[in-house]
Amino acid sequence: MDLKDKNLKKIGLICAAVLVCGMVFSYGIFPAILRFMIKQNVLLKPGTQIRDMFEKIPFPLDFKMHLFNVTNPEEIMRGGKPHVTDIGPLYFEEWKEKYDTVDDPEEDTLTFTLRNTWIFRPDLSALTGEEIVTVPHPLIMGVLLSVQRDREAMMPLVKKGVNILFDPLESAFLKVRIMDLLFDGIYIDCSSPDFAAKALCSGMDSEGAVSPYNETHYKFSFFGMRNHTEAGRWVVYRGVKNIRDLGRVVSYNEETEMDVWDGDDCNRYIGTDSTIFPPFLTTADRLWAWSPEICRSIGAHYVHRSKYAGLPMSYFELDFGDLKNEPHNHCFCRDPPDDCPPKGTMDLSPCLGGPIIGSKPHFYGGDPKLVEAVAGLAPDKEAHDVYIHFELFTGSPVSAAKRLQFSMELGPVRDHELFGQLPEVILPMFWVEEGASLNKTWTNQLKYQLFLGLKFNATVKWLTILVGTIGTIGSAFMYFRKGAKTTDVTPVEASTPDTSPASGNESVVNVAAGKNLPPVIDGLDKPPKMAAVELRQERY
Repeated sequence: MDLKDKNLKKIGLICAAVLVCGMVFSYGIFPAILRFMIKQNVLLKPGTQIRDMFEKIPFPLDFKMHLFNVTNPEEIMRGGKPHVTDIGPLYFEEWKEKYDTVDDPEEDTLTFTLRNTWIFRPDLSALTGEEIVTVPHPLIMGVLLSVQRDREAMMPLVKKGVNILFDPLESAFLKVRIMDLLFDGIYIDCSSPDFAAKALCSGMDSEGAVSPYNETHYKFSFFGMRNHTEAGRWVVYRGVKNIRDLGRVVSYNEETEMDVWDGDDCNRYIGTDSTIFPPFLTTADRLWAWSPEICRSIGAHYVHRSKYAGLPMSYFELDFGDLKNEPHNHCFCRDPPDDCPPKGTMDLSPCLGGPIIGSKPHFYGGDPKLVEAVAGLAPDKEAHDVYIHFELFTGSPVSAAKRLQFSMELGPVRDHELFGQLPEVILPMFWVEEGASLNKTWTNQLKYQLFLGLKFNATVKWLTILVGTIGTIGSAFMYFRKGAKTTDVTPVEASTPDTSPASGNESVVNVAAGKNLPPVIDGLDKPPKMAAVELRQERY
């Protein structure tokens, strides 16, 4: 074996080693290092970056609100088809803060109190908030319809209380200033000494529908009682012992499960509070979040790949489903399977205490009959769907919009001269959009901390595969090709021919090696002069 053969073998071995080392690094060492680094950064233990962001998100969420203005209330009072107009949005900054935090390393949990704060931004809104809108009266119709359905024996007392508190009782609809309805509040006079009025005020107070203003008056609004106030005491997992449990809700207001629905499965807390998700998810996983506003967990499912700010993402959507045809969700129905809310909707009355139906805005994705029953609705995927652009490996939502519509399940009040002709219809009242889209400051962190590392790993992987494979195959080919072209030849030694008469045959020359050569070749090994002398002797 010469020097060139040895070099080819060395080159082949080196290339094979590069291939093996590159594969081990790319598929074993680097992913393990990257997972370790991400895990250390996303844990909810003190000192991590995500802990600080979890306790107080450093930027406001976008909170947009649309109202449905009823344009034909008198016609509806006579049983006519409702006509509504979607007006808005009113834009608010929503700040989320978690305070009074307590860590429990033994249970690996974090306890905190949540506070939501909304700040109106008229400069970003299409409305000023001073406009007057017409909506179904949330207290009058909410009380009468709820009691009629669940406690019919109390209807005479409740009717009397309603007549006193809302005197003069003229319509099922309320004309009100927008900001009074949303935040500032509508005043309810509970100064009447009548037992029916006092009982009704006390009942609304105990249900959390109104808040005390002074000794004789209460106030009602959709969001005023929740603005900059405590939103419950939460306990969630920190993810130190099990990263898959990161952010998962353990209890709310010291309760480990709800007592709202008719079934243990529906009363469980599934998922996080929607501001954090565990890393290392796959497209087969659902993004589950529990919301106290609707007393249930909802899960978004993977749809397709997407891009956000030039970075590869996964696109998730939320579907409210069809409870009637989903036996595992029948505990969200009043009397399954016949008495379930229509497709694409949720019955929120057990949670909110009133005849309220939740859905996507304009009943997008719901039963077409819902849209047909109300004039003025125009469901649109881009404007009304619920979506999340999500990075699976780090568990990072980079852009999301959570949209929810609240509608009243309107219907006639039996034996009531004013409300006896109301149509049975699910009438939209308002819808909200809560969302956020990360700017370059935050997406660049994701880019430099994750995607550049992944690109580096991919470059190393394919470079080592390319160099190692081509080098190994090429050196092996050259080595064996050279060996196939080389042939060993045995040398023949020349000797003086035997010319004695004893040979018996002049035409054959005897070679000392014992082999005979043909006459034509005889003399080729002789010097030229000797060959010429012998030739002349033969002539003479």
